[in-house]
Amino acid sequence: MTAIRAAIGVRRVLQALGPIALVAATAAAAQDVASKPAEAGAEAQDGDVVVTARRTRELLQTVPMSISALSADQLAQAGVNTFADTVALVPNVAMGGGIAGVLQGQLGIRGISTLVRNPGVEAGVGIYVDGVYMGRSDNYNQELIDTAQIEVLRGPQGTLFGKNTIAGVFNITTQRPDGATKGEARLEVGNYDLVRAQGYVMGPLAGEAVQAKLSLGYVNRDGVYRHLSGGQNGDALALFSYRGTLYLQPGERTTIDLTVDGLRDRGHPAFFQAVDIAGVDLPTERMPLTIDNNKPNALRRDNYGFSGTINIDAGDATITSITAYRRSKFTALLDDDQSQLDIAGIDRWSDTTRLFTQELRAAGEAGAALKYVGGIFYSYQKVTTDRIFGLGADTGLAGLPSILTKGSVTARSYAAFANLTWQVADRVSLDGGLRLTKEDKSAAFAQSDTLGLGPLVGLPPLSYARSTSDTDLSPTLTLSYQLTPRAMVYGRFARGFKSASFNIDLVPSTNGLFAGPENATTYEIGLKSDLLDRALRLNLAGFVTRYSDMQVSQLLGSGVTLDNAGKATIKGVEAEVVLTPVRALRFSASAGYLDARYDRYANCGIPASLGGGTQASCAGNRIVGAPDWTYHADAQYTHPIAPGDLFVRLSFSGQTKVYYEATNSQRFSGGARHLLDARVGLQTRRWDAYAWIKNLTDQRYVTYADDRSAIGVRKTAAYGEPRTVGATFAVHL
Repeated sequence: MTAIRAAIGVRRVLQALGPIALVAATAAAAQDVASKPAEAGAEAQDGDVVVTARRTRELLQTVPMSISALSADQLAQAGVNTFADTVALVPNVAMGGGIAGVLQGQLGIRGISTLVRNPGVEAGVGIYVDGVYMGRSDNYNQELIDTAQIEVLRGPQGTLFGKNTIAGVFNITTQRPDGATKGEARLEVGNYDLVRAQGYVMGPLAGEAVQAKLSLGYVNRDGVYRHLSGGQNGDALALFSYRGTLYLQPGERTTIDLTVDGLRDRGHPAFFQAVDIAGVDLPTERMPLTIDNNKPNALRRDNYGFSGTINIDAGDATITSITAYRRSKFTALLDDDQSQLDIAGIDRWSDTTRLFTQELRAAGEAGAALKYVGGIFYSYQKVTTDRIFGLGADTGLAGLPSILTKGSVTARSYAAFANLTWQVADRVSLDGGLRLTKEDKSAAFAQSDTLGLGPLVGLPPLSYARSTSDTDLSPTLTLSYQLTPRAMVYGRFARGFKSASFNIDLVPSTNGLFAGPENATTYEIGLKSDLLDRALRLNLAGFVTRYSDMQVSQLLGSGVTLDNAGKATIKGVEAEVVLTPVRALRFSASAGYLDARYDRYANCGIPASLGGGTQASCAGNRIVGAPDWTYHADAQYTHPIAPGDLFVRLSFSGQTKVYYEATNSQRFSGGARHLLDARVGLQTRRWDAYAWIKNLTDQRYVTYADDRSAIGVRKTAAYGEPRTVGATFAVHL
């Protein structure tokens, strides 16, 4: 029955997206005329990209799904240093600022995103580094110190990646040694006193049987939010990160990778800017990128992890075991009014996450026509949190901290999965998979009020304990047809699942303590093609996603609300183009379009500064955090001069308007952004030097906004970074 429903769904999406199918057929016909004969995608040639999107090594253009790949060279040429920098390069991917940028930001793919400041809620995007699931979002914001490639898989990836991949996956791989001593050292300096140093070295310790890699990263920068009274500027960076790996080959058919990584963050986030405080006439110089807090904004974050990966070549199959443990902890301090007023006396919160994962899988071939991947997965995660909140002297209600919260969520996940790829005929391939998941969760939470002030700020005393057990079967089914050796069309059906969530943040009511599991079902068609003797790469995808029981978490005046919003439909298109008319010149562009709307969302919350209460229905409104359009384009030129190549790059990226709460009020929205970057330099075999400008036009744009009217802050806003300039120097060992 699943296969029948999938076939019907593919037929429906073909009907709904007829123009895309016509474009695909037209492009494929052009490919028949324009391309030279080649091997049918099996052997990597110059310019081909190898990915591991389906847990095996494959050519990017032969994988029948919507996937983008960014190599180490592309990341360096684009000036990408952090995970957050990659978002603008990929269609239909967006990130809201959240309360602390990427620390608790709202990362979304194809319109599916979750505000994860509440530690009882998990993101719908899975982040994996060398096959290790990274867990919660406070693990994302790391320096990309030794990245080999980043693959972005759009749409549900429930079969092979499973854990919280209802929206998609970032699959990050790092550099591996190959028997030779290699490395790189990179220094970047810029305005706002920026100093960033990154580097890695790898090579043999005892021949190929024992190799090692050490990677280090450091960044320090003054804040880009100017403090009006001469205090600490906001969004100041102070981050040190590391990764060390020992690569062992105890036998001809066995490899063992042992990795330790971590970071130490002592930055001073702005978190946001208070742009509307009740009864206060803020001067115009407060707008934007200014703060004036009289209580500290600070962050202490310490993360680390260990992992061991064993690969055994068993002939026709490869057996892989990945064992990992991660611990992340942060403590943050925030002056909610961000002014010299003493409204918020103290706002401190601390989250600790412990995560253990174990995956065991086998991948191989059963004859010439059948490939398989199958295995089992287990994870244990415990998140603990506590918050302290108290009012300041200017309220007339100052005293000891009034609101104290303590909470925890424990989750155990068990899964079995299998994926088969069957070469039905010379040009036809059928791919199918299933993942059976059982996830048990329990939560305990208490919110106490030591001074009886809770009702005044909408945070009443309450406590609860609850357990859930959710079981899901997530299928995928893909049919692909190789039109020519360099052009393929496909249709795909995929389902993703995310288990129940709990509210263990600052809680305004007993009505929003729990949200049931959500799921998304996507029907997708696509084209992958290399045209004009491989001078032009054109990839297209169109999709419809049915999003059911979606979990929505919002801050609308006092505490955080949590509920299931009913249903939504997301329709979209993605296009990626790479044109290389001559070897020295490269153009690339991508665009993503979304029509992402709630189909059913009754009694959605209204921000307190707009009257509060609930709206009878938000049906027809845009989904929170989902812009209509995302787009990126760049032009890159290299020209040989002594002693290397002159390098020039211009890039443009942006997105259209986005809403940060479900009623789609103009007050809590972010306008369109259009960002221009420039980079020029000299590249040689041993060293590179670049000068660069980011946000050349110094555009000011909102990345997040919310309502904290319970303490008099009627609107907050977080902003993207202003214009930055600098230089980068790199040495290759």
